[in-house]
Order: sequence, then structure tokens, then C-alpha cells
Amino acid sequence: MSTLGQRLYRLRKDKKLARDALGSKIGVSKTSVKNWEDDENPPKFEHLQAMAEFFGCSIEYLTDGIGDGDNFKVVKRKPVKYVPVLNYTQAGEFCEYHDDAITDEFEPVSIEYSDRVYWVVIEGSSMQPDFYENDLVLIDPDAQPNPSDFVLALKSGEKKSTFKRYRPKGFDEETKEEFYHLVPSNPDYPIIDSRFVEFSVCGVAVEHRKKLR
Repeated sequence: MSTLGQRLYRLRKDKKLARDALGSKIGVSKTSVKNWEDDENPPKFEHLQAMAEFFGCSIEYLTDGIGDGDNFKVVKRKPVKYVPVLNYTQAGEFCEYHDDAITDEFEPVSIEYSDRVYWVVIEGSSMQPDFYENDLVLIDPDAQPNPSDFVLALKSGEKKSTFKRYRPKGFDEETKEEFYHLVPSNPDYPIIDSRFVEFSVCGVAVEHRKKLR
């Protein structure tokens, strides 16, 4: 396992920087950089933070390492923004009125997502074992659903949304109109058929976050 000094030396060499050049970028002397690379006088947190931002890696990589030798790899952190976390009722109101949801909780997402995405907290057991209660799913209201996508939907006349798998079923023989199913992962729950229960799709799940312990 490499040391902090060895990792820093390799990062600096990859950037083709002299010690004084690196020092000037993070506000220290070249002597400080040399001491760090020699594993003497470890850097303070603010200097670790500055180096992580400059090299595009995590502080944890500098202090603990995530690779060594030929397996060396720097993981760049993408910029993030914070978007609302909604429960089913809040999400349902958001779908119906297309207005800002009222919430005091926010979670980070990549800036690559649109400004309209939001997290929804999974409720109940209808989507087990794919999703469990209190899992978070990121909903993109601008995405068009494809077959087998997981979607957030709103039943006609209700303010509480539901989270299910989206499945187009073709055309009804009598009405000749296209219809869709919202399918639970848990077979103990019923399928919602658009021929009998009107619903609108509020958005498509594009990310799933869950706790492992």
C-alpha cells in the first residue's frame, strides 16, 4: 500500500509540476510539499482539501488511498447541487399543480440532471424486492417513459402518487385505444390498468439510492 507522500508525489508528477509550483497553488512552500512527500509533518486538513480540489480526487484518496501501482486511479468528484426530497403526498401535489414542493429536506445530485429533478422516498412494500421503504429514487419529470422503466404516477382525482414499473400493453380490442399497466414488483399487490384507473405519469426514475445497513 502506498503512503500519502507517494500518492502526492505521483499526482504531482502526473501534472508535471515542480514542488514550488504545487505549493503556490495551495498556499504553502515547496519545503512543505517536500516534507509531505517524504511523509514528514502531514498536511493540515485545509491543505488536504485544497490538494483534493486541485487534483480532482477525494481527501480520502490522499489520506487512505484507493489504488496502488498499476491499479492507481484518481476518482474525480463531479460537482453537485441539492434538490428536494418528497414523500408520496408531496410528490402527488407537485405532479398535479406543477409547483414548487414544500419540503425542508434536500439531497445532492449531479449537476448533469435538470433543475426539475427531485427525490422521492419510497413508502410501503409494493416494490419489494427492487425497492424498500425509505429508499430514495430520483425522478426526472422531463423524461419520457420507456417500457419497463420505473415511474412515479398520479391516479386521477388523487393527490398521492404511486411508484411502479411502466408497461405499455398495446391497444384495447374494443376501444382501439392504447392502454398501460403500472406493475408492482411485489406480486401481493394489484396491477393498475389504465383502462379502469386513469393515471398520469409524473416522471421517470433515473437513480436509486438505498442503505445497505
